[in-house]
Amino acid sequence: MLLSFLLFIIVPMVAVSVQSFYLIKESMLDKLHATNENMLNVIGAEFSKTIDDATFASHYIVNDTGFKTSLRQFADVKQLNSFADYENFSQIKAVFSLINSKTLNRQTHMYLINRQHFIIPSGDDEPAKLLPHLPELYSKINFQQPERLQWLGLLEEEGASKYYIARVIYDRVSKGHTAVLLIGIEQSYFENALKSVKSWDVALLDDHGERIAGSTQLLASDTNKMDSRMRSEVVLSKNGWKLVYEMSNNTFRGIFSRTLYIGAAEVMLFVLIFSLFALLISKRLHRPIEQLQQVAGQFGNGKLDVRLQVKGEDELAAVSKTFNLMLDQLQQSIYEMERQQEQRRVLELEALFMQIRPHFLLNTLNSIKCSLMLQDDRLHSGRIDSLMSLLRAYMKFNTLATLQEECELMAHYIDIMQMRSDIPIQLQVDVEPQLQLLKFPKLLLQPLVENAIIHGFVDTDVDIEDILGNDTMRKQSQIWISVYHDSDTIIIEVADNGAGMDESMLHRLNESVLRCSDEPDPSYERVGLVNVAQRLILSFGSDATLSFAHNRYNGITARMQIPVTSSGGTTSDIQSDAY
Repeated sequence: MLLSFLLFIIVPMVAVSVQSFYLIKESMLDKLHATNENMLNVIGAEFSKTIDDATFASHYIVNDTGFKTSLRQFADVKQLNSFADYENFSQIKAVFSLINSKTLNRQTHMYLINRQHFIIPSGDDEPAKLLPHLPELYSKINFQQPERLQWLGLLEEEGASKYYIARVIYDRVSKGHTAVLLIGIEQSYFENALKSVKSWDVALLDDHGERIAGSTQLLASDTNKMDSRMRSEVVLSKNGWKLVYEMSNNTFRGIFSRTLYIGAAEVMLFVLIFSLFALLISKRLHRPIEQLQQVAGQFGNGKLDVRLQVKGEDELAAVSKTFNLMLDQLQQSIYEMERQQEQRRVLELEALFMQIRPHFLLNTLNSIKCSLMLQDDRLHSGRIDSLMSLLRAYMKFNTLATLQEECELMAHYIDIMQMRSDIPIQLQVDVEPQLQLLKFPKLLLQPLVENAIIHGFVDTDVDIEDILGNDTMRKQSQIWISVYHDSDTIIIEVADNGAGMDESMLHRLNESVLRCSDEPDPSYERVGLVNVAQRLILSFGSDATLSFAHNRYNGITARMQIPVTSSGGTTSDIQSDAY
């Protein structure tokens, strides 16, 4: 396998890589050249925007009538000697500062200089710093061309160098210039913009080929070097400046070749190391994989207790543990499925037995009921009516009912039990309106009500002392059925005020219904409650629970907890799957 890997993967890969190097090298040069031009165009657009902002500021000052009037009145002021001078100065300063803040960046400064060299800065700059350089700047200004911007070049100043642009403000009324607008752009502005170019040389040159910012080694186009160097130039249309980006073709090819050689050497080194480790690890991996295959085959053939032997703490040991855990879960799932299928078969058999329809018995009871009603015996006719309702429910045991129908059926059941036990029992039902149509397994509450009557009222003698004397009287036997929402759970409670039970018996009862999935305790008599817990889980899932607790009536409360479906449906959407 390793030899095939070397011959059919590594060798063709190296051959294709070498061939690809020669094919894409020239294409990469062209793409790099196009990329450089795009990058220079982006930087040039930024510089052009700054020039446009300076042009706009100068045009506004030259063409605004009110501003030119203030400049005319301020043209020959040497210092602020009067209130009128100060007022003109304040107006010019305010408009000037507004223009500067709206159009120019923080690295661009404007100065307005009248005929007496009185300097008005647009910001907080000190005019005294510019005053020594005015002769040099004025020597480059052509006062006969007030209609355009004049590029004065780079001026070395204390702290920071600036590139200056001048505009002569001409007054047609006085037939002469009233002031000079100087716009200074810090050299750091251009340098910071060019820092985005991380590789090779880039520079900004003015229209005379003089460097403004960037590399000091780049000048205007040199035709003797164009063949040996890759050079890109972008000319700014506003002022003729040039952005120049240059690199050596040989340098690029050297970097490209060196990258190829280093990559090839690394690939070969990793192939060698991989081959050595693969030979060592393959022997170690072979035996555990073979054992894994054997265990999987035995488990598939029905030997569910077979497991892998886990040795060590390496990755194979972790895989073995995970595989054994998976087999345990599969075995548990198989046992659980077999148990549930057996329970379903038992319930289906019970349902089949309950499907016998004794119509003759119902017809006979109905005839007796009619006879009793003709004799105006409403008590016994009502009890026969309750008995017929129970018989109909038993005959349709495998169908679903609503909670409201189930509670009405329990009222009929209690009516029959009162006749059998000769104990008056009062039933109180409280079902929230939105839960009345909840689909519910039929006769699921009957064992709980029966348990309350038999063990709470019939098998005990619960008397209480009369409040007014020493005579005793039987306490009113009551059963409460309550159905309500609690967060994402539906609660169904069946409470009584019977004799209750001691803590040990209550604990044993809860333990029995909690482990209803196991075999029931043969010594425990209340198997019907365990069946209720089993039907509850089969109908509403494993999260449904049944529990018992003491209540404030000194009796027992049976509490069913049914989770609401996670799909966001209403309680009426919950369906039982018991049959």
